[in-house]
Amino acid sequence: MASLFGTSKNKRRSIGFKLSVIARQLRLNFDQSTKLRGLTRAKWTLIAAVASNPGATQRVIAKALDLREITAGRLIDRLCEEGYLKRAENPRDRRAYRVNLAAGAQPILDKLDEIAKLHEAAIFAGFDNKDLEKLDKLLEAIARNLSTAKSLQTIGK
Repeated sequence: MASLFGTSKNKRRSIGFKLSVIARQLRLNFDQSTKLRGLTRAKWTLIAAVASNPGATQRVIAKALDLREITAGRLIDRLCEEGYLKRAENPRDRRAYRVNLAAGAQPILDKLDEIAKLHEAAIFAGFDNKDLEKLDKLLEAIARNLSTAKSLQTIGK
């Protein structure tokens, strides 16, 4: 029997497709919620990345967000001007600055936390801690496999 997510005979393909669709829906739903509050994905993801890794360099932040350094740099400049981030000298490397949160970032982080809690409650309704633990382990295994599989990307070429 065929479905939108592939055939029941090909479980791997069906699951892969479902994961792709779910990831897109998660992003879209979260983006719509943040847009209503005046946030852009670019802004809130960078602020959240700095909150998770205070004092990181522009290079580290760009790599974490899978952005080009110049793109991350421009966005950091804008967020510094808007009072969300601040740059500080790096004692280990005078060419690289460390990026930290400014006081203006806290209200955004509070809003993101509020939105995330609402989304998590809806997304994981009916799941108990055991379900979440199992799902987390399975997704970690998929992430590890994907990381390893990057070296296999040239096979189909």
